[in-house]
Amino acid sequence: MTLSLAGVLADARTLWRGERELLLPIAGVFFVLPMLGIILLLASSGFPGDVPPEKLREAVMAFYAANLLPILLANLAIDFGTFALLNLYLQGGGRTLGEVLALTLRRLLPWLAIDIVAALLFSFGSSLLLLPGLFAFGRTWLAGPAFAAAPERGVIEAFRQGWRSSAGFGWIVLLAAAGFVLLGAMMLVVVSTGLLAGLGAAVGDERIVVAIGYVVTALIGGFAWSVLAVLRVAAYLRTAPKQGM
Repeated sequence: MTLSLAGVLADARTLWRGERELLLPIAGVFFVLPMLGIILLLASSGFPGDVPPEKLREAVMAFYAANLLPILLANLAIDFGTFALLNLYLQGGGRTLGEVLALTLRRLLPWLAIDIVAALLFSFGSSLLLLPGLFAFGRTWLAGPAFAAAPERGVIEAFRQGWRSSAGFGWIVLLAAAGFVLLGAMMLVVVSTGLLAGLGAAVGDERIVVAIGYVVTALIGGFAWSVLAVLRVAAYLRTAPKQGM
């Protein structure tokens, strides 16, 4: 079955509804909380402050160096949550939350290898031009679901399957789906910021509004990350319908 944006979005909506009871706790613990932690870390450090644009890269590197451990732990939690959602959908229905988390933990190292390699390919491609980076992203985005669906085939075969699944215009459809979600999340952040500004004027206590803003931003980020994971599953199932899923 070929990829289409409308088809992937429709399938993702069905998948979301089918596993909401387990999906939401996973997203809350492994997406929302780590994202809130990163937001609070940024706020407490005053980043980026009054850094001029030409020194922004140096400021980012300095922030990462000063907060390496908490950032790594937050990213690890988010990666774990992403893999848990893939396993939730691609390892058969009827599993309990504990079974999904235990399965995810046992297979986490190969999954992290896939995630790191895909990120390096994207970074290398983006360092050349934007298009090669996007191409690398689109062609490797389904390697994770391929591994979750058939871990016994190994990491290399997962990349091969992901590459085959995104052939032709498939990688463009995947980019469009991911872009659709990220753009929607950005719009939600902008709208919520405006609403919170109005609330701040009414309440008169900026600290309360700022705290609410942190939580709302983390909730939006967690929701968007969850949708991206479900989209990956939907796209993979559309391109590999005979893999026993």
